[in-house]
Amino acid sequence: MNTYLKHLLFSSAIAITATGCGGGGSSSGSGDNDGDDRGSDSEQQFQARTVNASSHDQYTYFNLETGETVHISDEQATSSTEWHIGFKRYNVILNGGDSGPSNVVGAIAATQDDFYESSDEPNASVFLNATPDNEQEHLLASYNIDASAYIADEKAAAILGSGAMIGTTLDMGWFNYNVVTLQISLNNDNWWLLRSSAGDSFAKFHATALSYDSGTGLDVTFEFDVQQPGTSQFTDTATFNALIGPAGGEICFDFNSDSEVDCNDTSWDLKAEVIGRNWNLWTNSGVTAAGNGGAFGPHDTATADTYTSGTIAPGGQSIVTLYVEDISAGIFEEQPWYEYNIQNGHQLWPNYRVYMIDLDSEDDTSAQYAIQITSYYSNGGTSGYPSIRYVEQ
Repeated sequence: MNTYLKHLLFSSAIAITATGCGGGGSSSGSGDNDGDDRGSDSEQQFQARTVNASSHDQYTYFNLETGETVHISDEQATSSTEWHIGFKRYNVILNGGDSGPSNVVGAIAATQDDFYESSDEPNASVFLNATPDNEQEHLLASYNIDASAYIADEKAAAILGSGAMIGTTLDMGWFNYNVVTLQISLNNDNWWLLRSSAGDSFAKFHATALSYDSGTGLDVTFEFDVQQPGTSQFTDTATFNALIGPAGGEICFDFNSDSEVDCNDTSWDLKAEVIGRNWNLWTNSGVTAAGNGGAFGPHDTATADTYTSGTIAPGGQSIVTLYVEDISAGIFEEQPWYEYNIQNGHQLWPNYRVYMIDLDSEDDTSAQYAIQITSYYSNGGTSGYPSIRYVEQ
């Protein structure tokens, strides 16, 4: 089964503006600085911090036991056991699995189902009226989470579907999966904007043909509209026909030159990969590769048709900050703590979900913390300053 089926994303189209205000709650601290803004509620016995996670390139690492930022680089974090949770913009990672050397794992404790309609669409009224005060009770509740509910971080692609179930069919991004017939079919209604490995050109693409046979493997075609370096509009086209045999493998494509390239070549922009039953599309970015790639989407065909540029939105705003990299993530990706663009308000709104963080999955006596993210903005309205509050259970 595809990797997506292990931990289906609750939401996609992760698009966060560089600045904003509100976000369903206010920050607990003064905001735009390089450290933590501290706060606590001794009567309710929880700790509160506002973390400077405004960097687009570097995670900010935090130790839940000390309540302190751990000042290390991303490279140092790969071998450090001093941190438990890391923040970069809206992304959240835990020190375990593919994200770090420790055994930190997470589970969802309060799903906040009332924030969503039965179709998993956000309930705008609930989001707009929620406040940190009236959602505090969920943080302070007692939870008894089964050990099997905890997951470690793993590699996650920027190019994903919504995971939504329509009848018996799952939206897996560029293909659909029928959970009854076990059949794979083309999904040509999902589009992505793609940033090149060099970071100076862009494309809009979707899958246009797909066939799979256990004897011959995968045959999928992706069509691109291309915005070459130094331009601001899609003017060229490209076609990527990925043929991957039944034994699996990978194949890479450079949309600027409209050609297949060796995956050891740093110029590739999109990688199609089959490993067993896992079908992946990777960008040349983040945990996948050292490039400056990324993706923004998915968008349905009607929305994608309004984009004539990979850098400028239909309304004229810059969208260069909306591209996301391939990341390593777990429970915070499977059950995101936010929604974007409620009632066309181009900002991020917390859903006040509560997560349980186990600091060592191999130690039955390790500390466990309930944590809630209440805002994405500083008091001055700058994005990338998540306010967190947490309590040991």
